[in-house]
Amino acid sequence: MMSLSSDIKSDTQELFDLVVKTRAFQYSPEKPFQLASGATSQFYFDLKLLNGDPRGINAVAKVFYHYIKQMPDVRAVGGLAAGSISIATAISQLSYFENQMDSSNPLIESFFVRKEAKKHGTEKLIEGRIGTPAVIIDDVITSGMSAIIAVDATKEAGCDCKCLMSVIFRGSDEQRKKIEEKIELQCIFDKNQFIKNSKIGSKYCT
Repeated sequence: MMSLSSDIKSDTQELFDLVVKTRAFQYSPEKPFQLASGATSQFYFDLKLLNGDPRGINAVAKVFYHYIKQMPDVRAVGGLAAGSISIATAISQLSYFENQMDSSNPLIESFFVRKEAKKHGTEKLIEGRIGTPAVIIDDVITSGMSAIIAVDATKEAGCDCKCLMSVIFRGSDEQRKKIEEKIELQCIFDKNQFIKNSKIGSKYCT
């Protein structure tokens, strides 16, 4: 988890609460979830439920923008389709409003990386506006394989990547280490912050 200054603590707490309230975090000890890897887990993160909620995506954008604007000269945010699209768009829009109120707040462009290049028109692999340097974003990161695809594509396009950011890291220490061999990883929350809270499991996640 990132270190917090006093002015962002309330927004981060709001984001944590919304992950729970939107059921983007679900806990089911009696009927484990089947994961894409074939393994099962008592907990599951579906951040599309958070990002589809107007309060949720606003909270995500506020917290991400707080950290991004403290990184020198960042011009763009984006990641692999489709988990990053709503987040990148929300950050970019928020940056416009913040810049209008205070011109020292940076304007942030947004882009996304396709899983394969279009086969028609401009045949782009990367859509949107990709200024440099950029921050690569995702909603949930486990092994980081999908996010690294976006990192590599962004670098191949001539863009410097400052870091990889996600709302939640649900992977292991070993997986984090492998990711950080390629790029700095910053995550707002770790999975254990949700799992260890038994009140969340009993109140919201049945």
